Amino acid sequence: MNKYKTAIYISLFIVVLDQLTKWIIRSNVHLHENISVFPFFDITHLRNTGAAFGILKGLPESMRIPLFAIVLVVAIVVISLFLKKIADNDKVLTVSLSLILGGAIGNSIDRFRLGYVTDFLSFHWFGNLYYQWPPFNVADSAITVGVILIIFDAFFLKRGR
Repeated sequence: MNKYKTAIYISLFIVVLDQLTKWIIRSNVHLHENISVFPFFDITHLRNTGAAFGILKGLPESMRIPLFAIVLVVAIVVISLFLKKIADNDKVLTVSLSLILGGAIGNSIDRFRLGYVTDFLSFHWFGNLYYQWPPFNVADSAITVGVILIIFDAFFLKRGR
């Protein structure tokens, strides 16, 4: 399978999984409801009107939405250019870029359709919410894993560069 088909399939899978999980949360968990799953992990239905970690949430929607649209377009263009430049057999970078693209599209669907992103995965230090990682979702996870894979690839995988 060529890198473009791989990128489309992985990105599409992430978008569908992201939107499905967010729909399940919005349909079954009340806003701000907290469901303890493990001593260090909860399902918590939240709305994030900002970007990562809630930054930019104070901006008026008339500025936020166009800014997020520009960021999405730039991300799609940059990822497409990187995909074009990498070798056809560079599976790690293809998967990495696909995860980032799928995550960006998944969160953008929420932003443009709902005006916020649904977050629900909440990790904390065994019940102590003072030591809590900001809640996130499948799209955020895909973006993070994609970036980690790119860094791992750049520093640890041997290539003929």
